[in-house]
Amino acid sequence: MTYHTILAVYSTPADVAPVTTAIADFAGGREVHVLGCHGEPSQFVVLSAPIDVPDAATIAALYEQADARMREVGDAFDKACDLAGLSHEWRPVRSPGGDSAVSALASARSADLVVVRQPDRKANEDMATNVEALLFEGGRPVLFLPSSGKLATPIKRILIAWDGSREAARATHDALPLLKAADAVEIVVVDPDKLPDIDAPLAGTDIASCLSRHGIHANVTTVSRGTGSTAEAISTQVSATNADLVVMGAYTHQRLREWLFGGVTRAFLENSPVAVLMSR
Repeated sequence: MTYHTILAVYSTPADVAPVTTAIADFAGGREVHVLGCHGEPSQFVVLSAPIDVPDAATIAALYEQADARMREVGDAFDKACDLAGLSHEWRPVRSPGGDSAVSALASARSADLVVVRQPDRKANEDMATNVEALLFEGGRPVLFLPSSGKLATPIKRILIAWDGSREAARATHDALPLLKAADAVEIVVVDPDKLPDIDAPLAGTDIASCLSRHGIHANVTTVSRGTGSTAEAISTQVSATNADLVVMGAYTHQRLREWLFGGVTRAFLENSPVAVLMSR
C-alpha cells in the first residue's frame, strides 16, 4: 500500500511552493501523480446604490481578477511540478462559492491522499477556505501542513493520538505507508480510564499489535492531561518525542461541540507546529 495519486489543494498562490515541495520531498522517487486544484467563483453579484441594479463594470472586473488568479496558481503549479519532476494534472474549478477545498471534493474521492497547507493566522491569510469539508465529505485522509509549509523529510518520527475511536482507527490505517517508512512510532493515549472505547489496563496494545503485523514497531505511552486539555497533552508529547508528524482521527466528538468548547481537532487545525494527518 502506498500513495500513488495525491491531490494538492491550493487556496492561494502562496500555497503552491510549500505544498508542491512537501509532496515532492516525501513522495520522491515513487510513482506519484499529483492533481492540483484551485477554486474560483463561477458567478458574482454586485448591486450598486441607490437603485440596487447589477454593476456590470464591477462584475466584469471581478471575473477578470478571478481568471488572473486561476492562471497564476495554475502556471505556478505546472512550473513547480516540472521542476520537481512530478507527473501532474491541473484541475481549475469554478463553483458558486469559489472555495478551493469544496471545489476539490470530487477530485479528492479519486485520490489516495489530500495535502493542504494550514493558513497563517499571524499573517492574516485567508481563513475562508473550508478545509473541514475535505474531512467530512472527501472520504480520504488529509495531510495538513503547518502554516510554514515545512514537512520533515524523511518523516522519521510519528506520533499516533489514539483514543480507540473509529476515526482514530481510520487515520492510523490510512497512515500505514508513512508508518512503515518511519524510524520510530509512538502511540499516545491520554487519560485511558476516561475513554469509552479503551480498555484502560491494555490501552493502545491492540493497535500496537496490529501495527506489528505490518512490520511496524510502536511504543505505547499513556499520559494524563492534568489541568490542561487533551490537545495540550498531545502537543507536549509531540515536543518530547520530537515528532515529525501527528496521526489522529478528526472530530471524534460532535462538530458543534468542538466549535463551541474547543477540541483536539480544532486545536491542531488552527495551530500545529508539525504536519498532521487526519481522517474521519
